[in-house]
Amino acid sequence: MKHRAGLIIILVLVLVGPTTTHGQDSTLIDFEIKDQFGRVHSHQDYINRVVVVIGSDKDGSQFNGIWDEAIHDSLENHPEYGRIAFLALADVRGVPFFIKGIVKGKFPKERDKWVLLDWKGRFTKAYRFDPGSTNILVFAPGGRLMHRVHGRGLEVDVLRGIVTTVRDVLDGQP
Repeated sequence: MKHRAGLIIILVLVLVGPTTTHGQDSTLIDFEIKDQFGRVHSHQDYINRVVVVIGSDKDGSQFNGIWDEAIHDSLENHPEYGRIAFLALADVRGVPFFIKGIVKGKFPKERDKWVLLDWKGRFTKAYRFDPGSTNILVFAPGGRLMHRVHGRGLEVDVLRGIVTTVRDVLDGQP
C-alpha cells in the first residue's frame, strides 16, 4: 500500500509541477515593507505589473548585483520593459532592534537604489528562500508566481529561464 501511495504522490508532482510546494505561496503575498529610507512599499503598488523580486540574506547579498544587472541588461530593450517592477529585498530578520539603524546604514545612500528591509522575513518564509543565495521570483500582473529560482554565481541557463519567463508574460503568453 505504501508503494502505491508513493506513486500517486509522484504522479501528482509530475502533473502539478514544481512551482509550488507545501508551505510556499504561489502568489505575491500581501505586504507593506519599508525601504532603508523609511518609504512604505505595498503589494498594491505592483498589482498590474510584472514583478521581479531579487532577494537574499546577508550571505547571499554578494550575488544580488550580478543577477540584477544581468536580468536588467537582458530585458531593457523589450518594448514593454516599463511594465516590469524590480524589487530588491533584504532578509534582515534576526537583527537585534538596537542595531537596526546601523544595518540600515549599510544599504545604498542613493534614493533610487532602495531595498525592501524585510525585518520579519515574510518573503523568506513564504517562498522558502535559499540561505546564502540570491533568490529570484517572477510574478505576472495580478500576482501569480511564474518562476522561482535561486543561485549564487551567474548561470546562463538559469538567467535564460528567468528572461524567457518575463518576456512571455510581457508578450501575453502563458
